[in-house]
Formats: sequence, structure tokens, C-alpha cells
Amino acid sequence: MGFESGSMTFHAFYLVKTFTPPDMELFAKRVLPPISTLVGEQPLHGWAGPSHALDAELTEEHCWRGDWLWFAHVTAQKKVPPSLLRASLLAELEIERKARGWETLPRAARQEVKERVTEELLQGAQPSFGSMECAIDLRRERLLAGAMNDASMQVLCPFFRETTGCMPVLCGPESAALRLRGVDSNSVELINFTPNEAVGVPPEVRLGTEFLTWLFYRWEKENATFELDGERCQMMFEGPLMFSGDDAPGCHETVLRNGTPLDTPEFGIALWNGKKLRRAKLTLTRNDWIVSATIDGYDFAFRSLKCDPPKKSKEADAFSEMPSMNAPGAPAIEADTGDAKRKLTADERLDRAAFYVDAFLALYNQFLQLREDGVKWRSELAKIQPWIRERSGQTEA
Repeated sequence: MGFESGSMTFHAFYLVKTFTPPDMELFAKRVLPPISTLVGEQPLHGWAGPSHALDAELTEEHCWRGDWLWFAHVTAQKKVPPSLLRASLLAELEIERKARGWETLPRAARQEVKERVTEELLQGAQPSFGSMECAIDLRRERLLAGAMNDASMQVLCPFFRETTGCMPVLCGPESAALRLRGVDSNSVELINFTPNEAVGVPPEVRLGTEFLTWLFYRWEKENATFELDGERCQMMFEGPLMFSGDDAPGCHETVLRNGTPLDTPEFGIALWNGKKLRRAKLTLTRNDWIVSATIDGYDFAFRSLKCDPPKKSKEADAFSEMPSMNAPGAPAIEADTGDAKRKLTADERLDRAAFYVDAFLALYNQFLQLREDGVKWRSELAKIQPWIRERSGQTEA
């Protein structure tokens, strides 16, 4: 599973209830039912342990790792491959037509044959499994779950509430703004990022894309270091980059990949035309922790998060070569590459994922402090807009 090895892809959810290791008993009561109870296409839902989709050991000893409860939401369903269903249906329809001596079968007869063929194929079909990995952070009252689209969240969240009595709340730009600073995105002043007067004021505020655009500006022009819990951290952006703007002229999305997307002229042109940074790879470090993920500004999805100890020192070298990594006069920070031979345990990897979410939200909180105050935000834009003009190659009128 992703939380144990490889990259991690997840959404973070707020929990309004404090969980403890004995709470695994709640999940054990809703373990995935036996596969033999599958009937037709009706799916089965349930919880499973961290080992595999049929891991029914939902105990405190088995699922408690460090400060985490680690388990999965599993869906089991019998499905007939569409190609097999189509071929079997056409063959059966032809047999039925010849048996009745008709030139064509009426709709009612075709529907009857389809239902019969589908039922027969389902009886011999093997079940398929869908698994969403989940981990409850016992310290932060937060859930990390591999539910990456609306459909999967609509399955996971209500079932989690049925099991625990606690409804997970997606940690997105709007909910995080309310949680961190009580900021309602609907009450925030609409102000253009771009100095391009031909671009109108956007019809709605998208705090997530505004935040990523602001953060990129801060990293490139001001300071790539920040503090988290009294410790000094660093950040670095990488491509590919996606810019988005529903009200931007022409195309609504611009994707920059391959080559040097951070330096390409199209970067500034996208900002000049009213688009904002929606998706980018962001690396955050603290001491010898180097964690990177692709961030989506629309919903704060964390994709392909990597936290294993680097096998080579090029990651640390990349940070040391960045001119904006240190404040003027501050000593350089050297990233420790760690022990490349030791594989991180699941709870260590989850701790690094939690650090990444914490650091990301801490930076978002700094952005909100500026964004909620109209005077401070206009002062900030007075610095950002010349940068956009410079990036896009525009000259003052």
C-alpha cells in the first residue's frame, strides 16, 4: 500500500473527534463482509487492515503505528468485462432471433435477453476490489485518505461517519481558511493579480490558486525559508506547472512541462492573462527531512508525495544552489541526505506526510493574514504585479 512504500496520494480531512487506539473496535464492527455474500452487481463496503484488501484483523495491536491508526476502506463488487458482456449478448440475441423466427427482436425481448445474460455472467464473475488507504493522525485530529475524487469521497465520508459518528471535513482552501483564521472566501475582496488592465476582475475568489501564485512569488523573489514550530524550514518549486483561470481570455488552462518550465516566457504570459498557478511540485524540508508532492490549488490534493531518504545528494545540492534559500546574512542550511540504505517505516513516512501538510497549512495561514486585510493585500500586490509584468516581458506604458 502507498503509505508503506512508494509515493503517497491523498486528501487531508479534519476530524471533530479525538481518536485513540482502542477506537479500532469501531472499525472492526464494520469489517468488509465475506465475499460469498456478494449478490449481482450490488457492492460490499467495509474496513480492512493495512496489509491487504481482505485483512480482517482490525485490532489496536495490528493497526496502531506510532501516532497513527492505519487501515483501509474497501469496496468489493462483481463486474463483467464490457467486451465479454457485449460479445455474449450479441451471440445470445442472434440465437433468440433465430429461435423465434423473427427478422428483428423487439426492445422488450432484447432487454430480457440482456438481463438474463448479465445475471449468468455475474454468477461466474470474480470480484474486483477498490481500496482507499486511510490513516488517522492521533495527535492532530486529522485523517489522510486516498479518496481523490468526489465519487470516492461520497463513499468514504458517510461510511466513516456511520462507523465512528464523526464526519470528515475535506481540508480544502475554503475549509482551511475558516479553520485557520475564520476567513470566509465569499467575503474576501475581489482584486486582480495581474496588472493587465484588459483582464477583468474574476467573478469569484479562488484562495487556493491565489495562494500558490503568491507562494511561488515569495519563493522566487523574497524568501524560501519559513519557520514551523520554532524550526527553520525551506521550500522549492519544480515543474510541471499548470495555470488556470475560468474567466481568462482564450484557453482556460496552460500546462508547462519538460525543459525548464520555471524559466519559460509562457510562465509570465499565463499570469499576465489572468491565470493563476493551480498545480505544481513543491518540496518542503526540515533538518534532514525532504518531502515533495504535487499540489492542486483547487482542492489541496497531495499527489505523488515522496519522503524516502534520497539515494543521492543531488536533492540537497539543489537546495544549496538556490540563491533565495537563505535570508540576507543568514548562514547557509545544509540538508542532510540521511541514511539512504534504511527503509522508512509506515509511521515514519506518515509523520513526514503530516509535516508536509502542517508546513503547507502554516504557509497558507501566512497568506491568509495578508489576504483578509485589504490594505495589506494591496500592498502585497504592489510587489507582485511588477514581478508579473517582468515575467511576461511587458513594459510600462
